[in-house]
Amino acid sequence: MKNMCKERLFTTLLILIVCSFLAGCQINAASNPSEEKKSDTGNEDVSMEKLTNEDKVVTINGMVYTYADLKFFELMSKVEIELNRLQGQQSLTGKELEDKLKYWDEQIKYHDNYNVNLSKLIEQNSMYLLAEEKGLKVDEQVLQKKIDDFTQKVDQAELAKKLIEASSSDQYNTQLNTYFKQRVLTEEIYNILKEDVKKENPDAAEQEISYLTDKKYEELYMSQMESLNLTIETP
Repeated sequence: MKNMCKERLFTTLLILIVCSFLAGCQINAASNPSEEKKSDTGNEDVSMEKLTNEDKVVTINGMVYTYADLKFFELMSKVEIELNRLQGQQSLTGKELEDKLKYWDEQIKYHDNYNVNLSKLIEQNSMYLLAEEKGLKVDEQVLQKKIDDFTQKVDQAELAKKLIEASSSDQYNTQLNTYFKQRVLTEEIYNILKEDVKKENPDAAEQEISYLTDKKYEELYMSQMESLNLTIETP
């Protein structure tokens, strides 16, 4: 999914999350996937000093997600940033590498933010529910390859390994399969939309295909969020 689409949706959901904290109420609509550009709206500090792993952070259609779940999403985001850092260090040089290193440092700090991680948790779990509603199934071979590729990359990235080692190994191993299952299905939804766009616009350039797919994904995600019973807990 392209960055612009993700950023629009991400910003919208962050606004709704912050509003729900201020109002102390339930919300039934929100949105956004997540590449990582800074959003001032989502940088409201949330005190996490008194939170425990068992504390509820959000309920989606009756399914309760805890602070431990949110921390796992934070971990996965930071691990992927470190994998990107390693790849960049191997392929970039000079000013381009220097700028990217600063960017990755900023992204690590950005994902210390409670609201950022909460919005990612909501997005992935919500789209997974949509995939289930549509009858989409995970190809177990595709899923296992995704996990194996990720694990191999982590083994070669010292900073990523340190992040995982500092977390609860039991929790990490338990949640990894579910995380990638949700991710594979979310990507499948996007790819289905992209194929539809190609059929509807056979002469369109790749850039236009991406733009139209992003737009369809955003509309679908908005519709999905409006259909969910979603309660965000005030920390």
